[in-house]
Amino acid sequence: MSLQRRRMEQALGRLLDRYPDPMLHRWVMETVGALQARLKTIIDPAERDQAQRAALILIKTTLQNWSEKPPVRH
Repeated sequence: MSLQRRRMEQALGRLLDRYPDPMLHRWVMETVGALQARLKTIIDPAERDQAQRAALILIKTTLQNWSEKPPVRH
């Protein structure tokens, strides 16, 4: 596991720890599961690593946006 990937996963964990919203956690788990399934089909290790980094960035960006403006519940 690359240092960059480990840092990204730790940042995701910290963001999730701050927001116990079960729907948010479910979204992350479902998204990670779906992305892992797709990543398994990539044969080239370099391409798979690049796709994994992009997936982590997508999730991190989404969580950061959510933390700045969480959904309002009525």
